[in-house]
Amino acid sequence: MLKTARLLHTMMILVVLTGCRLGRGGNQQPVANATATPAASAIASTPSTPANTSTPAPEGMYVTPATYEVEVFDNYEVHDAERDRTFPILVRYPVGAPSPLPLIIWSHGGGYNNDGHHQNNEWGTVLASAGYAVIHIAHVEDEPGAHCVPLQIPADECETSDFSKEVREGGTIASPWYHKPLDGIAVLDDLENIERVANLTFDRDRIGAAGWSGGTVMVIGMAGSVRDVSPSVHNFTSFDPRVKAFLANSPQGIGANGYTETSWDGITGPVLVATGKSDTTPNEQALSRLDSFEHMPGPDKYLLYIDSPDANHTTFGLGSDGARKLQPYVAATGVAFFDAYLRGYPEALAWLNSTGMSLWSSGVAEISTKQ
Repeated sequence: MLKTARLLHTMMILVVLTGCRLGRGGNQQPVANATATPAASAIASTPSTPANTSTPAPEGMYVTPATYEVEVFDNYEVHDAERDRTFPILVRYPVGAPSPLPLIIWSHGGGYNNDGHHQNNEWGTVLASAGYAVIHIAHVEDEPGAHCVPLQIPADECETSDFSKEVREGGTIASPWYHKPLDGIAVLDDLENIERVANLTFDRDRIGAAGWSGGTVMVIGMAGSVRDVSPSVHNFTSFDPRVKAFLANSPQGIGANGYTETSWDGITGPVLVATGKSDTTPNEQALSRLDSFEHMPGPDKYLLYIDSPDANHTTFGLGSDGARKLQPYVAATGVAFFDAYLRGYPEALAWLNSTGMSLWSSGVAEISTKQ
């Protein structure tokens, strides 16, 4: 029975990451329009049916106890009256999972994206297949200086040229890095209405936040980071105690988006940081993505590091141009982390603190801990 469960979850991850669905006869069938945008009121399902349950899963792999078919609700906008800001969301949820559902708020990569709730579908499917409701947020466009008045940033620090420079260079963060964590908070404030329109119930005691690249600004912000906003405005924080666990894939380091050496000092909740050897972008080097883990105090802090030149930036967003052979390590670790800290599964916590990942990946991937 254990081998059957292991194989089912292994195949679920591989189905998500390769864009194929395994039919009952074992033939691979392409998923039509796998990256297409759903219609406004779309309800779509993503089955994960095993073709064969006789082959055991890899030794050392973490397997969540149950997997589910996934459906999508895509017909709602959150309105934050305080900021006069409205943005769409998309909800992925597991069919037949026990209710109320544990919930994960997801923030897409990059800055503003009016279609951002349709990004990182692979991550949403991995998490929803494991039994979590996932709310994807679109961080919609606003003026680069939309935060100048509410944060009382001086006018001479809110000129157009200021937003193209980091704070350490005398610049001012652009408004996406102000709005992102507040969008996450607005979603939590609106959960009752989201439940009503989506016909779902969320467990208020089991809420997590997750994101990739620029989306980790929301995650780390809600975890309690403290950032500089401009040369004269400091100590911006957006901590939300309703969130119990935080997954940051490819986060920013010191000097980016107002982060300083002390930005992570006050983060006390469980955090998993995931990155790797080639997790580099034009504005961020791979090594700097380790800063948040290195500067956060224990306990309950984890780092998944993949020591491979193939572990590029998109690997951790589970996108199509990431290293497919490495992405199951990233996906399974994220599921194990939330299983440990939102569901309280002792086997998940034990796996995070074991050598299972090293065994499974033949030493390519390692999980470090701060306890």
